[in-house]
Amino acid sequence: MKIVQSVFSVLALSIFGAAWAGPIPENQESAMGFSSFDLPAEQTGSSEVSFDATPLADNIDVFTGISAIAPRTAADVAAIVRFNDTGTIDVRNGGSFRADQILGYSANKVYRVRMIIDVVSKTYSVFVTAPGQAEVSIAKNYAFRSQQAAVQSLTKIVLAGFKGSDGFFKGPHRIGGVSLKAISAR
Repeated sequence: MKIVQSVFSVLALSIFGAAWAGPIPENQESAMGFSSFDLPAEQTGSSEVSFDATPLADNIDVFTGISAIAPRTAADVAAIVRFNDTGTIDVRNGGSFRADQILGYSANKVYRVRMIIDVVSKTYSVFVTAPGQAEVSIAKNYAFRSQQAAVQSLTKIVLAGFKGSDGFFKGPHRIGGVSLKAISAR
């Protein structure tokens, strides 16, 4: 029954692009639109969210993010790490995407992503470990998405997928091994 519900949810997301919220699954793939899953606890201070992210195609436009609510649009997501359509990994900084260090990605390779998020200061840093490589800092103290500058807590992990410039969805990404831990004030 659980498998049937999961398949139905993925099909509904693929067809309708609707938002869905639930507990964090062991492995989940993005689809067109948004899907969100409850974090184990509401985050109001500093925390570290880590996960394995696997792009399932090259040059896709998908992201994993953290938000206060189940998003209806990307503007509802405070902190975002994206596999972009030019083949690199970038991060949302206020009103735009960028990266302190360029890091390419390849389909079907697993990238360990670590996000250090500070809800009070509305900033986050992102570190990525590519297969067989050392961890790379790609974003240091980036601002939450501009529309999320007043958010007081974060409760969801979000997966999203978008159409390319040609109007077609290029492919999903998968996340798994999600972990969350509080970071004490120093």
